[in-house]
Formats: sequence, structure tokens, C-alpha cells
Amino acid sequence: MRRCRLLEKTWVLLPAMACTPLGLWMYQDPGVTVSRVRLGSEPTDSAPVVVALDVRNPNDYGVSTTRVELRLALDDRPIGRLDRASHVALPQVATSTVALPLVPDRATSAAQLRAFGSGVHRFLVEGRATFATPIGSRKVRFAQEGQLAFGPPALPASAPAGPAASP
Repeated sequence: MRRCRLLEKTWVLLPAMACTPLGLWMYQDPGVTVSRVRLGSEPTDSAPVVVALDVRNPNDYGVSTTRVELRLALDDRPIGRLDRASHVALPQVATSTVALPLVPDRATSAAQLRAFGSGVHRFLVEGRATFATPIGSRKVRFAQEGQLAFGPPALPASAPAGPAASP
């Protein structure tokens, strides 16, 4: 009788073990990359700087952010920091874009921000995101640098540059 109960329990566990290799829970930290940096066009903008992050969840189950911390520098000049609780659900095996408003440091003037409003500038974003996962809280560091073009969006190649001439 005892052997039958043991077999019943084994059959119940088999489907759960088949979902993951050898019954082990597989987890990979999400990846965080910079999607874009946008500067407000007016000094009165409520969010004069927005940093958008692409967050990729490689797992076959959802996770969520609980906190995001980052700092931004443009052309080696510190622009601002962000440190806030942030709950964003990330679907399984997908990439989500999260736009974060950044309040500039007191030392960063509106004139300095306007100077970054056009042209190509070097950026550096460093930070840490905290994720709620099935195996507990995970802190993931990220850093990215490169060049971004600032200014009005370019016209599509098929769009006319000015008023159409009539024949």
C-alpha cells in the first residue's frame, strides 16, 4: 500500500519536472539597454530629460521591476540621476521599452540642456534595476555608452522636403 502512494506522488511530480530540464528552475537575469535619450524642447517641460530603456526578459515566465536607479552623462558632463520605485511587469520572452523621466541635477542649467538639443553627442548611462523573480529579488547592473543624434526627427526618404510643385 505504501509503495502505491509513492508511485502516485511520483506521477504527480513528473509533469512539473518535465517543464524544466531535470526539474531545475532555470533563470536568466533580464538585459537592459538604452533605447533613446530625449531632451525636452522647452525649459518648462515637466520632464526635460527622458531616458528610455529596452528591458529584455529571456525567461519563459514573467518578472517585474521593483526599483530603477541610473545616471546620465552627455559629452562627459553629468546631467542627472534617477532613483525610484518602479513596478513594471515584463512579459515572458519579450522586450519592453520603459521611458523614465529624469530630473536634471541642480548644476545642469536649461542653457546647457538646450546646447545638447541638436547634433551628435556622446552619452553614458549607468544604473541598476531590481527585479522581482520567482527565486527572489535580483539586482542587475547595466551600463551603455555611445553616440546619439539629437534634434527634430528626420523626414522619411519618400516624404517631400517642401511644398509640391504643380506642373
